Amino acid sequence: MTVPAPEKAAPHSTAIADKDISLTFAKGMEVLEAFESAAAPMTIPDLARQTGINRSVTRRLVLTLVRLGYLTETNRAYAPSPRVLRLASGYLRERQFGRTVQPVMASYSKQLGDAISLAVRDGADAIYVAYSPGDPALITSGFGIGSRLPLTATAIGRALLAFSGEAVIEDLLAAPLPSFTPETKTDPAMLRADLGETRSRGYALVTGEYEPGVTSIAVPVLDRQGRASAALGIVGPAARFEEIAVCTQKAVVLRDCAETLANFI
Repeated sequence: MTVPAPEKAAPHSTAIADKDISLTFAKGMEVLEAFESAAAPMTIPDLARQTGINRSVTRRLVLTLVRLGYLTETNRAYAPSPRVLRLASGYLRERQFGRTVQPVMASYSKQLGDAISLAVRDGADAIYVAYSPGDPALITSGFGIGSRLPLTATAIGRALLAFSGEAVIEDLLAAPLPSFTPETKTDPAMLRADLGETRSRGYALVTGEYEPGVTSIAVPVLDRQGRASAALGIVGPAARFEEIAVCTQKAVVLRDCAETLANFI
C-alpha cells in the first residue's frame, strides 16, 4: 500500500469566517458533548466546570436543551434523552449502515470468530459507528457505537491515522500524546515508525498500549484516493495474538471485509 496524498489536518476545518458562526449554538453543542464521557447525570455546576462556560449561561443552555427534548432532568441533574440519537441517524442512514454495512460486518465477524468494530476519525479520536459481535457468545470489548478511542494508542486509531495523510499525522504528533499504560508509545519518532510499518504491512497491530494485556488489529477502509474513510478492528487477549501468522490471517479477512465496505462508505 502507498502513502496517501497530504490532506488538511483538522477534519472539521473550513473557511467559514467567525462572523458567520453562532457562538451561542457552539456553546450549546459543548454542553451536549460534555455528557459524552459522563457516567452519571450532571448538574449545572458540573457542566459549567467541565465546559468552562459561565454558570448562568450554562443554565440557559441546559434549559433550552431540556425544552428541545435533548436532555432530561431529575432532581436538578441532567442526562441525554433518546432524542440525541436523531443527530446520528442521517449519517447512518445515508451510508446504509443497517441495510448494507451491518450485514457485511456480521458475515465477516462470524468468519473471524471475533467481534468487529467500524470507526471513523473525529479529531484526535476514532469513534465507533458500527459494531458486530457476529456470534452472541463472543466476548466483546465493552465498547459500542459512539465510543471514542485515541488514534495514537489503538490499532483502529493507527489504521485511520496511517492512511490519513502526512499533514494529519504531523498535526497530531505536534501535540502532547496521552499515555494510558506503561506500554503506550508517546515518542513521536516511535509513532512515526509504527505508522510507517502499518502502511507497509497493510494493518495496524497494537498490544497493551491502551489496555494492559489486550491486543488490537485493524485495517483501513480506503477511498479512491487511498485515504482511510474508516477502519475495521478486532480486539482480544494478547495471548490469542502472540503468533504473527495468526495476526496476519486475521488481517487478511478484515481486509476483505474492508474492501467490500469501501463500496458503501
